[in-house]
Amino acid sequence: MKIVQIHQNTEQSALLNIGGKVLEKPLINRINYHFYKYKVMRNKQYGFIPQKTTIDAIMEAEMFIEPVLEKRGFVIKTSLDVKGAFEAASWTSTLHGLKEFNCPKNLYNISKVYFSNRTAVLTMNNFSETRRSTKGCPQGSFCGPGF
Repeated sequence: MKIVQIHQNTEQSALLNIGGKVLEKPLINRINYHFYKYKVMRNKQYGFIPQKTTIDAIMEAEMFIEPVLEKRGFVIKTSLDVKGAFEAASWTSTLHGLKEFNCPKNLYNISKVYFSNRTAVLTMNNFSETRRSTKGCPQGSFCGPGF
């Protein structure tokens, strides 16, 4: 599977080819189905979950905060945004997590192959450089948020 790596203004992004996208959608759908069926996902997770939106997360926060404020209590909100999380995503950790949560063997093996022998190609003008990729999720990837 080939990932094309493009550099613009010191930012990096990767584009996945059509074959990769065709494989990704059913793969991540089957993995998610397994996780939902066996209740591996937590009810309080809102990011990257089908039929859950930021509005759901806000409503949940409001239901927690409102009674505390009515009693003149204090609420402290903490937010975390990990810069470069998709670029630094560990394939080894992802595969370990799939195994730990008893992902069906066929889906685990496809995921393992999906992460193997990947390359990044940098092309600028007449220059092209190919390197082996060992981590990260391509931009526009269906599997990226799921993994």
